[in-house]
Amino acid sequence: MKVLKFWWTSLWSLEMIQKTAKIIAERKKTWEELVIVVSAMTWVTNNLIKVCELIESKDTENTLKEIKTIKEKHIEVAKNLWETEKSKAFIHELNKNLEILHDIVKWVALLWDLTQKDKAKILYFWEILSSILLSLALNKLWVKSNFYKSANIIMCNWNYMNAEFEPYLSTKKANDFLLSNDLSDETPVITWFWWWDENWDIYLFDRWWSDYVWTILWNVFNAESVEIWTDVDGVMSADPRIIKNAIIWEELDFLVSAELALTWAKVLHPKTISPAQEKNIPVYIKNTFNPSAKWTKICESNKQVWIKWINIDNKQVLITFIDNDMLSGVWYLYSAIKILSNNSIIIDAVATSETSFTLSIKETDLSKEILNELFSLSNKFKISIDKDVTKISIIWDTINNYSILSELEDIKLVSKWGFNKSLTIFIKKMDKDELLKKLHKSIFWI
Repeated sequence: MKVLKFWWTSLWSLEMIQKTAKIIAERKKTWEELVIVVSAMTWVTNNLIKVCELIESKDTENTLKEIKTIKEKHIEVAKNLWETEKSKAFIHELNKNLEILHDIVKWVALLWDLTQKDKAKILYFWEILSSILLSLALNKLWVKSNFYKSANIIMCNWNYMNAEFEPYLSTKKANDFLLSNDLSDETPVITWFWWWDENWDIYLFDRWWSDYVWTILWNVFNAESVEIWTDVDGVMSADPRIIKNAIIWEELDFLVSAELALTWAKVLHPKTISPAQEKNIPVYIKNTFNPSAKWTKICESNKQVWIKWINIDNKQVLITFIDNDMLSGVWYLYSAIKILSNNSIIIDAVATSETSFTLSIKETDLSKEILNELFSLSNKFKISIDKDVTKISIIWDTINNYSILSELEDIKLVSKWGFNKSLTIFIKKMDKDELLKKLHKSIFWI
């Protein structure tokens, strides 16, 4: 079995839905059992978020206009995919879901009260609509297909906008799904972002968990390989929007890829690699816009390619705790990390000395509430906040040469992973695009 996951860029428009359907049809010729996982169409995501914002601003008139626009756009796409009588069921289901969405939004807008429960119920439609349209496009190409809600396959806990995956119960549901569906006869198109309970309350996964959920299910499905279809040819040495001659890596090791995910490589997300690694399921990164292009294979690999990825980020903060008599420094570190962990804030790097320790977090995670909690730990030590920093992340096979440091000025912090796979450097803030071009040329000679 192969699992093909298509990002929102693959469902951007009518033309991209048709192109994605052709890619699946070609795969079906050589691979009998396919499972398709889809995201939402880009404009639907934006429009539904706008609907929620309009409800919150109590703009009922424009809320209903926005919903009307969403309905008309989907119906227009569906008309272009219509072919025979067999399309009627899909069109009926599309219209039914559009009417349900309209009724929910109208009711909430008239009440002028958008709860987290209501917001989840509105936003979950974005994937249902795209799965119906892609199934319709596949049937038009004589690939028997149907759409399935992720609630048929997965379960989560009861948190409307930030649900967490329930692995044991989901594994049972996923196995039941495979037993009751003949994949050699039908190609299922499945949503991947939400679950509902017996009361029809909707629960959305946050971005981290939604990616993790489907890599867990690749594991449960015992997939022979996974293809992630997006808008780039594969994993590159740097952001191709900035580095025009960025290198495409043909093969990457699981561990290196996990490090790439943590530095926010565009096509990877944290938590997506380990479930595939557990059963050695190769993951391919491919480009829907250019299906014949090179791709990246992520697998157990012994290839040494030196540096894999370099990234620059100007949206980091360094928090330094200073105490000339830090005999209880372990307690300080534990307490600070506990505060950040309780607020779901990710720590990117840690450095310690005899009299201080420094943590780095995202600038967007630093709030007055967090600062108050940190300052409440003790009146004994000083806290220094440095927002004037640029973070440089370098991922490679084996770090054994630190000559790159000689090219940098005003270094504030250096952090190296114990397995010699990553190097993170914080310096005084610089123009990130120009710095990336300089370092990429220095490292790769291009």
